[in-house]
Amino acid sequence: MPSAAAHERSILTSATLSTWQVRHMVPLQAVLAALNAAKVEFVIAGAHAIGGYTKKPRATVDVDVVIAPKAHKKDVKALREAFPDLIVRDLQVVTRFIDPPTKEAVIDLMKPKDALLKTIFANSVAVKLEGQAARIPDLEMAAATKFAAMVGVCRKHPDKLQDAADFARIIDANPKLDIERLARLGELVYSGGGSEVRGLARAVRDRKPLVF
Repeated sequence: MPSAAAHERSILTSATLSTWQVRHMVPLQAVLAALNAAKVEFVIAGAHAIGGYTKKPRATVDVDVVIAPKAHKKDVKALREAFPDLIVRDLQVVTRFIDPPTKEAVIDLMKPKDALLKTIFANSVAVKLEGQAARIPDLEMAAATKFAAMVGVCRKHPDKLQDAADFARIIDANPKLDIERLARLGELVYSGGGSEVRGLARAVRDRKPLVF
């Protein structure tokens, strides 16, 4: 299990790479500062959250944050005030903050509507980034979120391949990952998901192809 310091280094690397490589990128630190000032619960998701587990932090084009349902309005208000130039679009499962020139989402406030994300707050660990407190998914939850993305029916195929690579790196870099706990989380993705994610994790450890 990576240490808090390892997570902090990874998140900072991911945040820095993102601002270097994506011209319209909103700095993660600024998002965390706005949410912390509003005193709301949230969990960082996506590429920023998993680098400590994959040991390969990478850039991303947006900041993904899972928000507590009761704090949704407060979260949106805080980010509107912090980033007044962004366009806000409230959808069923996510509230998106969009960069006007590129029309691309730069912040996704993810609503925990599905069974897996409803458990993310209970399956998270505390981290800090340059003094800003936050939470990220714990090891098995990080792998489970990648599994959910891999099998998501609305996910584009190239994105699924990136999710599969992230999933494989998490499994490969963490020999102490609890596959049975991962399977229990996988069952929340869909009935039978526990069996599938167990098989995928074992395939990674056995150096076999991932079929999903």
